[in-house]
Amino acid sequence: MLGARQLGVHDNFFELGGHSLLATRVISRVRRTFEIELPLRSLFESPTVAEMARRIESVQQQAAGGERR
Repeated sequence: MLGARQLGVHDNFFELGGHSLLATRVISRVRRTFEIELPLRSLFESPTVAEMARRIESVQQQAAGGERR
């Protein structure tokens, strides 16, 4: 989406040229791929791959905990 040839897990989405419209597309793809509900602000709060991975894992764990009840 950013047109970068290489992307490191600690590279900031917005520093690489990301903006709010691209953020919407990224979050939409994350929602579909991981089948989770994730607010758009998540990318603004966690703009690196590493941070987003932790956020996704947290949401998945919360969802799994809710399913067991």
